[in-house]
Amino acid sequence: MKNQTNPLNRSTKLLAFVYSIFIVVPIYFLLGNAYYLDYISGFIFLGALIGLMVLIAIPLIIFRKDKFKSLTAILTFVLLSLFCGYEIRLLGYESNTFIAEVYREPEEIIQNSGIYILSIGLNDIYYMEEEEMVRDMYEKEGIQIFDLYKIKNRNRYNGKTNEIIRFLGFGKEQFHVMGENVRGFIGEDTSVINEFLNRENLVGDSAGLALGLSSMVHQGSLHNQIPIGVTGTLEPNGRVDQVGGITGKMIISEQNGFPYIIVPDANKVEAEAVKKRENLAIEIIPVRHIDEAVMVMKELNTQ
Repeated sequence: MKNQTNPLNRSTKLLAFVYSIFIVVPIYFLLGNAYYLDYISGFIFLGALIGLMVLIAIPLIIFRKDKFKSLTAILTFVLLSLFCGYEIRLLGYESNTFIAEVYREPEEIIQNSGIYILSIGLNDIYYMEEEEMVRDMYEKEGIQIFDLYKIKNRNRYNGKTNEIIRFLGFGKEQFHVMGENVRGFIGEDTSVINEFLNRENLVGDSAGLALGLSSMVHQGSLHNQIPIGVTGTLEPNGRVDQVGGITGKMIISEQNGFPYIIVPDANKVEAEAVKKRENLAIEIIPVRHIDEAVMVMKELNTQ
């Protein structure tokens, strides 16, 4: 009769799991931080994890008769596989090198309302490493560029993480959240507003305030005859909060001849700095709540 080795008890299995964690987590932490701080690329990060998975097969073969060591090696391999699976999506972001803020035409979704949604086009640039080359490309194509951001690994990592969170159903796009907030503020369905919110090619939440004001014009509670550029988020309670792309939105408003631009109060200092730097004539109207915007617009229309 052959001798049979005793199976591992629960505490021994737990100890093997703890050992595997102590092996994998520090390595994963060091590699992850090296990637996040731009010391290594996503290919090196994933390549190192895959390489470790291959290397772990060696002790698995050597200690195949030792149940404890074999289990530790197997658990180490499994943990590395899980981390690798979680990070593999980073490779899809590796080729994205810059984001360009470019001109986008202001939009008046309620005809003759005078309320123009200000937005910035965000173009992803791939495989180009030199900022000067990107700017030259846009100049040759006649596209006005307001700002250019070099993508860092932390941006790629955050983008990947947010994508996974949304895929699992635990997060929503800013544009969808804005839609919920606007509908919550309006309190009724408005076909023109819904048509805008149902678009699939838009991102961000800076159109909220303009949509809220436009809905009030549509409902007849607000009248406006002055072209005004508007940007700002909108909460269901009417509160207005900070947005990005102020430089481009200020310049777009000036180029389109708007005498006023309504911005969140949180962007007031930035907007004033842009006005001074770009020598703009447009008047800045900072607001904290949509009621403030309504009050100012009523005053402007009675002058």
